[in-house]
Amino acid sequence: GGLQALSVSHDQRIDTTLVLNSGVYNVPGSGRSRIQVEKAQLARLHGPTLYLTGGPSDIAHPNATHDVARIDRVPVFFGSLPVGHGGTFSAPDGGEWARVSARWLDWQLKGNGDASQDFAGTDCRLCTDSRWTIVQKQLPEPAGPPR
Repeated sequence: GGLQALSVSHDQRIDTTLVLNSGVYNVPGSGRSRIQVEKAQLARLHGPTLYLTGGPSDIAHPNATHDVARIDRVPVFFGSLPVGHGGTFSAPDGGEWARVSARWLDWQLKGNGDASQDFAGTDCRLCTDSRWTIVQKQLPEPAGPPR
């Protein structure tokens, strides 16, 4: 799904992109997916982007970290939780992946200031959660009521 999301993310109707347990292949054609996306697609992103990986044991982790390092024009939040490839989708209600993704969408699509505090600022909620490894790039300051 992440490669499919990236392949259409340049469309101006897309307000935000979520890339979950995925990333553009560092070695083109090396993955099992038949989706053909090149690293050049990352320069076409025009909206805030969320990457989540299952940590270093996640097969997609190197591709995602390389993507995040290359993206320099749009806000990016990268979160890594050491749960392996597939994230927490098999947990009840989708686990952390579903919760974090919904909060990202609440912020990006609904302007929810409280949700922004999960991702933005040096003391963002996920930043202060010791389970997560975080990279933030070009995110605005959090909005909403003080924590």
